[in-house]
Amino acid sequence: MRRFLNMPHRQLDHTADLCFEVTAGSYPELLGEALCAMTEWIGPEWKNSAVERPFRIEAPDRVALLVDLLNEALALSQIYREAYGALSIRSSGEEFIEGAFLGRAISGARNEIKAVTWHGAKVEQRADGSWLAILLMDI
Repeated sequence: MRRFLNMPHRQLDHTADLCFEVTAGSYPELLGEALCAMTEWIGPEWKNSAVERPFRIEAPDRVALLVDLLNEALALSQIYREAYGALSIRSSGEEFIEGAFLGRAISGARNEIKAVTWHGAKVEQRADGSWLAILLMDI
């Protein structure tokens, strides 16, 4: 499992919800870093059993893909009492991503995120080729 030190994300001040800025060198890396930021904030109490949970997300654009991917991770985490610290991406395109969430079973968590919201969600590729996402989460 990946350690959460020196991660390319930071929590931003927001009046009501949780807000993250996430950066990465590529769009697939941005998806993984956003998942790590969310999981780190949740603060899962890890168990030893490793899990791999498959997913396929289809959405009209990259913002929707990211928001839907993170909400899928939240839903699966609740259903199976798991948390995911990494992604394995098998296939992706402009309007879909397929792969697996990689994580472990959990006994509980320090915090709860109810949903990743569309409000203020942003994904952009910068002039230097790197990627940036801004995400608001309902806590």
